Amino acid sequence: MELNAYKIRGFKGGIADDAYKGVLGSFRFGYGLNIRSENDTLKCNQALKKDSGSVVTDLILFFVTAVNGNLYGFGNTGKIYRRNGADGVWSLVYTDPDGAITGAAEYTNWNGSNYVPFLYWATETKLKRIPLSGDWGTDVTTFGNLNGDPGWHTMTMAVGVLMICDGQYLALVDYEGNFNDKALDIVPGNRTKCLLAQDAVAIIGSTRGPKIEEGWLWTWDKLKPSWIVRRMIAEKGINSLIQSEFIIAQAGISGSLYYWDTANLVPLKKLPGGGLVEPGAVANFKGLPLLGVTGSNKCGVYSYGRLNKNDPYALNLEYIPSHGKMEGVSIGAVTVHGDAPFVAWKDGSTYGVDTVDATKKATGRYEGLVFDAGNPFVQKTYRFVKLLTKPLPQDCSIEVYYRLNESGDWLKAMMEDGAESFDKVGKTKAVFTIETGDPEEEDEEDGMGETYEVAAVLIPAGNETPDVVAITTLFESAGLL
Repeated sequence: MELNAYKIRGFKGGIADDAYKGVLGSFRFGYGLNIRSENDTLKCNQALKKDSGSVVTDLILFFVTAVNGNLYGFGNTGKIYRRNGADGVWSLVYTDPDGAITGAAEYTNWNGSNYVPFLYWATETKLKRIPLSGDWGTDVTTFGNLNGDPGWHTMTMAVGVLMICDGQYLALVDYEGNFNDKALDIVPGNRTKCLLAQDAVAIIGSTRGPKIEEGWLWTWDKLKPSWIVRRMIAEKGINSLIQSEFIIAQAGISGSLYYWDTANLVPLKKLPGGGLVEPGAVANFKGLPLLGVTGSNKCGVYSYGRLNKNDPYALNLEYIPSHGKMEGVSIGAVTVHGDAPFVAWKDGSTYGVDTVDATKKATGRYEGLVFDAGNPFVQKTYRFVKLLTKPLPQDCSIEVYYRLNESGDWLKAMMEDGAESFDKVGKTKAVFTIETGDPEEEDEEDGMGETYEVAAVLIPAGNETPDVVAITTLFESAGLL
Protein backbone atom coordinates (compact mmCIF):
# COMPACT_ATOMS: atom_id res chain seq x y z
CA MET A 1 0.00 0.00 0.00
CA GLU A 2 1.24 3.47 -0.84
CA LEU A 3 2.43 5.45 2.17
CA ASN A 4 1.10 8.90 3.01
CA ALA A 5 3.20 11.72 4.43
CA TYR A 6 2.54 13.91 7.46
CA LYS A 7 4.86 16.89 6.95
CA ILE A 8 5.94 19.41 9.58
CA ARG A 9 7.76 22.39 8.12
CA GLY A 10 8.00 25.72 9.97
CA PHE A 11 7.93 26.35 13.70
CA LYS A 12 7.29 30.06 14.21
CA GLY A 13 3.67 29.58 15.30
CA GLY A 14 4.71 28.71 18.84
CA ILE A 15 2.62 26.86 21.43
CA ALA A 16 -0.96 26.40 20.22
CA ASP A 17 -4.14 26.90 22.26
CA ASP A 18 -5.61 23.66 20.91
CA ALA A 19 -3.96 20.24 20.87
CA TYR A 20 -5.31 19.58 17.37
CA LYS A 21 -4.93 22.87 15.53
CA GLY A 22 -3.22 26.23 15.55
CA VAL A 23 -1.70 28.86 13.32
CA LEU A 24 0.85 27.84 10.70
CA GLY A 25 3.98 26.49 12.37
CA SER A 26 2.43 25.97 15.81
CA PHE A 27 2.93 22.93 18.05
CA ARG A 28 1.35 21.43 21.15
CA PHE A 29 4.17 22.15 23.61
CA GLY A 30 7.88 22.69 23.78
CA TYR A 31 10.64 24.27 25.84
CA GLY A 32 14.21 25.42 25.40
CA LEU A 33 13.57 26.11 21.71
CA ASN A 34 14.60 28.97 19.48
CA ILE A 35 11.60 29.30 17.15
CA ARG A 36 12.35 32.77 15.85
CA SER A 37 15.41 32.16 13.68
CA GLU A 38 15.52 33.82 10.29
CA ASN A 39 15.23 30.51 8.41
CA ASP A 40 12.22 29.20 10.39
CA THR A 41 14.02 26.10 11.59
CA LEU A 42 13.99 24.46 15.01
CA LYS A 43 17.04 25.04 17.21
CA CYS A 44 17.99 25.06 20.88
CA ASN A 45 17.79 28.31 22.82
CA GLN A 46 20.47 29.48 25.25
CA ALA A 47 20.42 27.77 28.65
CA LEU A 48 20.02 29.51 31.98
CA LYS A 49 22.76 29.28 34.61
CA LYS A 50 22.63 30.15 38.28
CA ASP A 51 24.21 33.55 38.74
CA SER A 52 23.62 34.26 42.44
CA GLY A 53 25.65 31.44 43.98
CA SER A 54 24.62 30.85 47.61
CA VAL A 55 23.97 34.54 48.37
CA VAL A 56 20.24 34.71 47.59
CA THR A 57 18.25 32.90 50.32
CA ASP A 58 14.71 34.12 49.73
CA LEU A 59 12.46 34.69 46.74
CA ILE A 60 13.19 37.99 45.01
CA LEU A 61 9.85 39.58 44.05
CA PHE A 62 11.18 42.72 42.35
CA PHE A 63 14.36 43.70 40.57
CA VAL A 64 15.51 47.29 40.08
CA THR A 65 18.14 48.04 37.45
CA ALA A 66 19.64 51.26 38.79
CA VAL A 67 21.34 54.12 36.98
CA ASN A 68 24.58 53.35 38.84
CA GLY A 69 24.85 50.09 36.86
CA ASN A 70 23.94 47.78 39.74
CA LEU A 71 21.04 45.34 39.89
CA TYR A 72 19.07 45.24 43.15
CA GLY A 73 16.77 42.43 44.25
CA PHE A 74 14.08 42.72 46.94
CA GLY A 75 13.09 39.51 48.69
CA ASN A 76 9.98 38.08 50.28
CA THR A 77 11.54 37.94 53.75
CA GLY A 78 12.97 41.47 53.68
CA LYS A 79 16.41 40.86 52.24
CA ILE A 80 17.88 43.32 49.73
CA TYR A 81 20.61 42.09 47.39
CA ARG A 82 22.98 43.88 45.04
CA ARG A 83 24.64 42.53 41.94
CA ASN A 84 27.64 44.73 41.29
CA GLY A 85 27.54 46.11 37.77
CA ALA A 86 31.33 46.11 37.48
CA ASP A 87 32.16 42.52 38.42
CA GLY A 88 28.79 40.72 38.65
CA VAL A 89 29.31 39.79 42.31
CA TRP A 90 26.18 39.31 44.43
CA SER A 91 25.97 40.50 48.03
CA LEU A 92 23.36 40.92 50.74
CA VAL A 93 23.33 44.64 51.53
CA TYR A 94 20.39 45.01 53.91
CA THR A 95 17.72 43.06 55.77
CA ASP A 96 14.54 44.97 56.49
CA PRO A 97 13.25 44.28 60.02
CA ASP A 98 9.66 44.74 58.83
CA GLY A 99 9.75 41.65 56.64
CA ALA A 100 8.54 40.95 53.11
CA ILE A 101 9.26 43.58 50.47
CA THR A 102 6.33 43.66 48.04
CA GLY A 103 7.25 46.61 45.85
CA ALA A 104 10.38 48.49 44.79
CA ALA A 105 11.52 51.11 42.28
CA GLU A 106 14.11 53.79 41.58
CA TYR A 107 12.87 57.37 41.54
CA THR A 108 14.63 60.74 41.49
CA ASN A 109 13.24 63.50 43.69
CA TRP A 110 14.13 66.29 46.11
CA ASN A 111 16.12 65.39 49.21
CA GLY A 112 15.93 68.83 50.81
CA SER A 113 18.85 70.31 48.92
CA ASN A 114 19.18 68.44 45.59
CA TYR A 115 17.37 66.17 43.20
CA VAL A 116 18.96 62.74 43.64
CA PRO A 117 18.03 59.15 42.70
CA PHE A 118 16.64 56.99 45.50
CA LEU A 119 15.81 53.32 45.84
CA TYR A 120 12.29 53.01 47.27
CA TRP A 121 10.73 49.85 48.67
CA ALA A 122 7.67 48.93 50.69
CA THR A 123 6.88 46.48 53.46
CA GLU A 124 3.32 45.90 54.63
CA THR A 125 2.84 49.28 56.29
CA LYS A 126 5.97 51.32 55.56
CA LEU A 127 7.56 53.04 52.57
CA LYS A 128 11.34 53.21 52.85
CA ARG A 129 14.18 54.62 50.80
CA ILE A 130 17.92 55.16 50.55
CA PRO A 131 19.88 57.52 48.28
CA LEU A 132 21.41 55.47 45.51
CA SER A 133 24.81 56.70 46.67
CA GLY A 134 23.93 56.16 50.34
CA ASP A 135 25.36 53.92 53.05
CA TRP A 136 23.19 50.89 53.79
CA GLY A 137 24.31 50.96 57.39
CA THR A 138 23.20 54.52 58.12
CA ASP A 139 21.09 56.03 55.34
CA VAL A 140 17.98 53.84 55.20
CA THR A 141 14.94 55.86 56.31
CA THR A 142 11.19 55.34 56.62
CA PHE A 143 9.77 57.84 54.19
CA GLY A 144 6.09 57.34 54.96
CA ASN A 145 3.45 55.08 56.45
CA LEU A 146 1.20 53.05 54.17
CA ASN A 147 -2.37 52.04 54.85
CA GLY A 148 -1.23 48.45 54.90
CA ASP A 149 -1.67 45.58 52.48
CA PRO A 150 -0.23 42.10 53.10
CA GLY A 151 -0.19 41.40 49.37
CA TRP A 152 1.45 43.87 47.01
CA HIS A 153 2.90 47.37 46.92
CA THR A 154 3.97 47.34 43.28
CA MET A 155 5.57 50.65 42.22
CA THR A 156 6.21 52.41 38.95
CA MET A 157 6.92 55.91 37.71
CA ALA A 158 3.92 57.18 35.74
CA VAL A 159 2.89 60.70 34.66
CA GLY A 160 5.99 62.07 36.39
CA VAL A 161 5.41 60.64 39.88
CA LEU A 162 6.10 57.43 41.74
CA MET A 163 2.86 55.49 42.18
CA ILE A 164 2.54 52.73 44.78
CA CYS A 165 -0.16 50.07 45.14
CA ASP A 166 -1.58 50.07 48.66
CA GLY A 167 -4.79 48.09 49.15
CA GLN A 168 -7.76 50.06 47.82
CA TYR A 169 -5.51 53.11 47.40
CA LEU A 170 -2.67 54.35 45.27
CA ALA A 171 -0.01 56.20 47.22
CA LEU A 172 2.12 58.81 45.47
CA VAL A 173 5.54 60.43 45.80
CA ASP A 174 6.09 63.48 43.62
CA TYR A 175 9.23 65.06 42.19
CA GLU A 176 9.50 67.51 45.07
CA GLY A 177 9.44 64.73 47.65
CA ASN A 178 5.83 65.11 48.80
CA PHE A 179 4.01 61.95 49.89
CA ASN A 180 0.28 61.22 49.68
CA ASP A 181 -0.81 57.86 51.07
CA LYS A 182 -4.32 58.15 49.58
CA ALA A 183 -3.77 59.83 46.25
CA LEU A 184 -6.40 57.60 44.58
CA ASP A 185 -9.19 55.61 46.20
CA ILE A 186 -10.63 52.96 43.90
CA VAL A 187 -13.90 51.19 44.67
CA PRO A 188 -13.75 49.62 48.17
CA GLY A 189 -13.33 45.87 48.14
CA ASN A 190 -10.74 46.02 45.35
CA ARG A 191 -7.01 45.82 46.06
CA THR A 192 -4.48 47.34 43.69
CA LYS A 193 -1.82 44.85 42.58
CA CYS A 194 0.02 45.94 39.43
CA LEU A 195 0.83 49.14 37.53
CA LEU A 196 1.85 50.22 34.05
CA ALA A 197 2.77 53.68 32.76
CA GLN A 198 0.97 54.46 29.50
CA ASP A 199 1.20 57.87 27.80
CA ALA A 200 -0.58 60.42 30.01
CA VAL A 201 -2.18 57.87 32.36
CA ALA A 202 -1.31 55.05 34.68
CA ILE A 203 -3.00 51.69 34.22
CA ILE A 204 -3.85 49.85 37.42
CA GLY A 205 -4.74 46.18 37.82
CA SER A 206 -6.68 45.08 40.88
CA THR A 207 -8.01 41.95 42.56
CA ARG A 208 -10.86 41.15 44.92
CA GLY A 209 -9.16 38.15 46.46
CA PRO A 210 -8.53 34.51 45.54
CA LYS A 211 -12.19 33.42 45.60
CA ILE A 212 -13.85 36.14 43.52
CA GLU A 213 -13.85 35.94 39.72
CA GLU A 214 -13.53 39.67 39.28
CA GLY A 215 -10.44 41.63 38.30
CA TRP A 216 -10.49 45.27 37.20
CA LEU A 217 -8.39 47.44 34.95
CA TRP A 218 -8.37 51.16 35.75
CA THR A 219 -6.78 54.33 34.37
CA TRP A 220 -5.85 57.51 36.23
CA ASP A 221 -3.90 60.65 35.32
CA LYS A 222 -3.05 61.88 38.89
CA LEU A 223 -4.99 65.11 38.19
CA LYS A 224 -8.59 63.97 38.38
CA PRO A 225 -10.05 63.24 41.82
CA SER A 226 -10.98 59.70 40.79
CA TRP A 227 -10.21 57.02 38.23
CA ILE A 228 -11.05 57.71 34.56
CA VAL A 229 -11.87 54.34 32.96
CA ARG A 230 -12.39 50.93 34.45
CA ARG A 231 -13.01 47.53 32.86
CA MET A 232 -13.82 44.21 34.50
CA ILE A 233 -12.32 40.84 33.58
CA ALA A 234 -14.09 37.76 34.96
CA GLU A 235 -10.91 36.25 36.40
CA LYS A 236 -9.40 36.05 39.89
CA GLY A 237 -7.68 39.43 39.67
CA ILE A 238 -5.21 41.19 37.40
CA ASN A 239 -1.74 39.94 38.29
CA SER A 240 0.60 41.79 35.93
CA LEU A 241 0.76 44.27 33.07
CA ILE A 242 3.36 44.74 30.34
CA GLN A 243 3.65 46.93 27.25
CA SER A 244 4.92 45.37 24.01
CA GLU A 245 3.33 46.14 20.65
CA PHE A 246 0.23 46.42 22.80
CA ILE A 247 -0.72 46.14 26.45
CA ILE A 248 -0.85 42.59 27.80
CA ALA A 249 -2.69 41.88 31.06
CA GLN A 250 -2.29 38.53 32.76
CA ALA A 251 -5.45 37.74 34.72
CA GLY A 252 -6.52 34.94 37.04
CA ILE A 253 -4.83 31.67 37.92
CA SER A 254 -5.54 29.77 34.69
CA GLY A 255 -2.91 31.52 32.60
CA SER A 256 -5.16 33.95 30.72
CA LEU A 257 -3.53 36.72 28.69
CA TYR A 258 -5.62 39.69 27.51
CA TYR A 259 -5.17 42.58 25.11
CA TRP A 260 -6.39 45.95 26.37
CA ASP A 261 -6.01 49.39 24.78
CA THR A 262 -8.07 51.18 27.47
CA ALA A 263 -11.13 50.72 25.25
CA ASN A 264 -11.11 47.25 23.70
CA LEU A 265 -10.57 44.08 25.72
CA VAL A 266 -9.71 40.87 23.84
CA PRO A 267 -8.64 37.45 25.17
CA LEU A 268 -5.29 36.58 23.60
CA LYS A 269 -3.94 33.29 24.82
CA LYS A 270 -3.89 30.68 27.57
CA LEU A 271 -0.60 29.63 29.11
CA PRO A 272 -0.20 25.83 28.92
CA GLY A 273 -0.84 24.32 32.34
CA GLY A 274 -2.37 27.57 33.62
CA GLY A 275 -0.68 29.51 36.41
CA LEU A 276 -0.10 33.21 36.88
CA VAL A 277 2.50 35.93 36.31
CA GLU A 278 3.23 38.01 39.40
CA PRO A 279 3.65 41.83 39.13
CA GLY A 280 7.45 41.76 39.11
CA ALA A 281 7.78 38.80 36.75
CA VAL A 282 7.50 40.71 33.47
CA ALA A 283 10.17 42.34 31.30
CA ASN A 284 10.88 43.31 27.70
CA PHE A 285 13.81 41.59 26.00
CA LYS A 286 14.88 42.52 22.47
CA GLY A 287 11.35 43.36 21.44
CA LEU A 288 9.63 40.43 23.16
CA PRO A 289 7.74 40.52 26.45
CA LEU A 290 8.93 37.90 28.94
CA LEU A 291 6.46 36.37 31.40
CA GLY A 292 7.63 34.38 34.44
CA VAL A 293 4.94 31.78 35.15
CA THR A 294 4.20 30.37 38.62
CA GLY A 295 1.57 27.88 39.82
CA SER A 296 1.72 25.52 36.85
CA ASN A 297 3.22 22.18 35.93
CA LYS A 298 4.91 24.04 33.08
CA CYS A 299 6.58 26.91 34.96
CA GLY A 300 9.30 28.97 33.37
CA VAL A 301 9.84 32.14 31.39
CA TYR A 302 7.60 32.47 28.35
CA SER A 303 7.66 35.01 25.55
CA TYR A 304 4.63 36.19 23.62
CA GLY A 305 4.94 38.34 20.52
CA ARG A 306 6.74 38.62 17.22
CA LEU A 307 9.97 40.07 15.87
CA ASN A 308 8.73 40.91 12.37
CA LYS A 309 5.39 42.16 11.11
CA ASN A 310 4.91 39.11 8.87
CA ASP A 311 5.44 36.65 11.73
CA PRO A 312 2.56 35.33 13.84
CA TYR A 313 2.19 36.34 17.47
CA ALA A 314 3.71 33.28 19.12
CA LEU A 315 3.92 31.90 22.66
CA ASN A 316 7.15 30.11 23.50
CA LEU A 317 8.62 28.68 26.70
CA GLU A 318 12.02 30.30 26.24
CA TYR A 319 13.70 29.28 29.49
CA ILE A 320 13.23 26.85 32.35
CA PRO A 321 15.20 27.42 35.58
CA SER A 322 18.79 26.25 35.67
CA HIS A 323 18.00 23.23 37.84
CA GLY A 324 15.72 21.92 35.11
CA LYS A 325 12.36 21.75 36.91
CA MET A 326 9.06 23.11 35.61
CA GLU A 327 6.76 21.89 38.40
CA GLY A 328 6.73 23.02 42.04
CA VAL A 329 8.78 26.09 41.11
CA SER A 330 7.90 29.72 41.88
CA ILE A 331 9.14 32.48 39.57
CA GLY A 332 9.47 35.70 41.56
CA ALA A 333 10.95 38.52 39.48
CA VAL A 334 12.14 38.81 35.88
CA THR A 335 14.19 41.67 34.46
CA VAL A 336 16.71 42.52 31.76
CA HIS A 337 20.05 43.82 32.97
CA GLY A 338 23.16 44.31 30.88
CA ASP A 339 21.32 43.00 27.79
CA ALA A 340 20.51 39.67 29.46
CA PRO A 341 17.43 38.30 31.24
CA PHE A 342 17.59 37.61 34.98
CA VAL A 343 15.11 35.26 36.63
CA ALA A 344 14.51 34.79 40.36
CA TRP A 345 13.10 31.42 41.47
CA LYS A 346 12.25 29.25 44.44
CA ASP A 347 12.21 25.45 44.55
CA GLY A 348 11.23 24.21 48.01
CA SER A 349 13.86 25.67 50.33
CA THR A 350 16.28 26.46 47.50
CA TYR A 351 16.48 29.92 45.93
CA GLY A 352 18.42 31.49 43.14
CA VAL A 353 18.76 34.01 40.35
CA ASP A 354 19.51 32.72 36.87
CA THR A 355 20.76 34.47 33.80
CA VAL A 356 21.49 33.39 30.24
CA ASP A 357 24.59 31.28 29.68
CA ALA A 358 26.11 32.76 26.53
CA THR A 359 28.35 29.69 26.09
CA LYS A 360 25.78 26.91 26.46
CA LYS A 361 22.59 25.90 24.70
CA ALA A 362 19.66 24.28 26.50
CA THR A 363 18.24 20.88 25.65
CA GLY A 364 15.10 21.59 23.63
CA ARG A 365 11.94 19.52 23.41
CA TYR A 366 9.34 19.84 20.64
CA GLU A 367 5.92 18.14 20.77
CA GLY A 368 3.82 18.41 17.64
CA LEU A 369 0.07 18.85 17.36
CA VAL A 370 -2.22 15.83 17.43
CA PHE A 371 -2.48 14.50 13.86
CA ASP A 372 -5.41 12.51 12.47
CA ALA A 373 -4.99 13.04 8.69
CA GLY A 374 -8.47 14.57 8.58
CA ASN A 375 -9.92 11.10 9.32
CA PRO A 376 -10.18 10.64 13.09
CA PHE A 377 -12.40 7.58 12.57
CA VAL A 378 -9.76 5.66 10.59
CA GLN A 379 -6.99 3.61 12.20
CA LYS A 380 -3.50 4.22 10.87
CA THR A 381 -0.14 2.54 11.07
CA TYR A 382 3.00 4.67 11.22
CA ARG A 383 6.18 3.43 9.62
CA PHE A 384 8.98 5.97 9.51
CA VAL A 385 9.97 9.43 10.70
CA LYS A 386 12.41 11.31 8.52
CA LEU A 387 14.34 14.31 9.80
CA LEU A 388 15.82 16.89 7.47
CA THR A 389 18.40 19.04 9.23
CA LYS A 390 21.25 21.41 8.67
CA PRO A 391 24.65 19.62 8.93
CA LEU A 392 24.77 18.17 12.43
CA PRO A 393 27.55 19.66 14.62
CA GLN A 394 30.04 17.57 16.55
CA ASP A 395 28.58 15.83 19.66
CA CYS A 396 25.04 17.08 19.00
CA SER A 397 22.18 14.61 18.61
CA ILE A 398 18.42 14.33 18.11
CA GLU A 399 16.01 11.81 19.64
CA VAL A 400 12.52 11.10 18.27
CA TYR A 401 9.46 9.99 20.26
CA TYR A 402 5.87 9.22 19.32
CA ARG A 403 2.50 8.53 20.92
CA LEU A 404 -0.83 7.13 19.68
CA ASN A 405 -4.33 8.23 20.67
CA GLU A 406 -2.97 10.68 23.27
CA SER A 407 -2.49 7.88 25.79
CA GLY A 408 0.37 6.22 27.58
CA ASP A 409 4.00 7.21 27.70
CA TRP A 410 5.95 8.62 24.80
CA LEU A 411 7.69 5.77 22.94
CA LYS A 412 11.21 6.17 21.66
CA ALA A 413 11.80 5.62 17.96
CA MET A 414 14.88 3.78 16.77
CA MET A 415 16.96 4.41 13.68
CA GLU A 416 17.19 1.77 11.01
CA ASP A 417 20.64 0.72 12.24
CA GLY A 418 19.39 0.31 15.82
CA ALA A 419 20.76 3.61 17.12
CA GLU A 420 18.58 5.52 19.61
CA SER A 421 19.51 8.94 18.31
CA PHE A 422 20.75 10.75 15.22
CA ASP A 423 24.33 11.79 15.92
CA LYS A 424 26.14 11.58 12.58
CA VAL A 425 28.41 14.61 12.32
CA GLY A 426 27.84 16.67 9.20
CA LYS A 427 24.83 14.63 8.03
CA THR A 428 21.51 16.21 7.14
CA LYS A 429 19.08 13.27 6.95
CA ALA A 430 17.94 10.67 9.45
CA VAL A 431 15.25 7.99 9.24
CA PHE A 432 13.68 6.53 12.38
CA THR A 433 11.59 3.35 12.28
CA ILE A 434 8.28 3.27 14.17
CA GLU A 435 6.29 0.28 12.80
CA THR A 436 3.32 0.90 15.10
CA GLY A 437 1.16 -1.97 13.85
CA ASP A 438 0.45 -4.46 11.09
CA PRO A 439 -3.20 -4.85 10.07
CA GLU A 440 -2.45 -8.39 8.81
CA GLU A 441 -1.42 -9.49 12.30
CA GLU A 442 -4.23 -9.70 14.85
CA ASP A 443 -1.98 -9.17 17.86
CA GLU A 444 -0.56 -6.02 16.26
CA GLU A 445 -3.84 -4.11 16.09
CA ASP A 446 -3.21 -2.46 19.45
CA GLY A 447 -0.23 -0.76 17.83
CA MET A 448 -2.44 1.18 15.46
CA GLY A 449 -4.08 4.48 16.31
CA GLU A 450 -6.53 7.04 15.04
CA THR A 451 -4.31 9.93 16.16
CA TYR A 452 -0.56 10.38 16.36
CA GLU A 453 1.94 12.76 17.94
CA VAL A 454 5.62 13.14 17.24
CA ALA A 455 8.23 14.70 19.52
CA ALA A 456 11.87 15.59 19.03
CA VAL A 457 14.50 16.21 21.69
CA LEU A 458 17.37 18.39 20.51
CA ILE A 459 20.56 17.73 22.47
CA PRO A 460 23.21 20.44 22.08
CA ALA A 461 26.96 20.37 22.69
CA GLY A 462 28.25 23.49 24.38
CA ASN A 463 27.08 26.37 22.23
CA GLU A 464 26.35 24.20 19.18
CA THR A 465 22.82 23.07 18.42
CA PRO A 466 21.01 20.71 16.07
CA ASP A 467 19.01 22.63 13.47
CA VAL A 468 15.87 20.86 12.25
CA VAL A 469 14.40 21.91 8.91
CA ALA A 470 11.50 19.44 8.62
CA ILE A 471 9.94 16.39 10.30
CA THR A 472 8.02 13.96 8.08
CA THR A 473 6.12 10.86 9.23
CA LEU A 474 5.09 8.18 6.72
CA PHE A 475 1.87 6.28 7.48
CA GLU A 476 -0.93 4.25 5.92
CA SER A 477 -4.60 3.83 6.66
CA ALA A 478 -5.59 0.50 8.18
CA GLY A 479 -9.40 0.52 8.26
CA LEU A 480 -12.12 1.53 10.68
CA LEU A 481 -11.61 -1.08 13.43
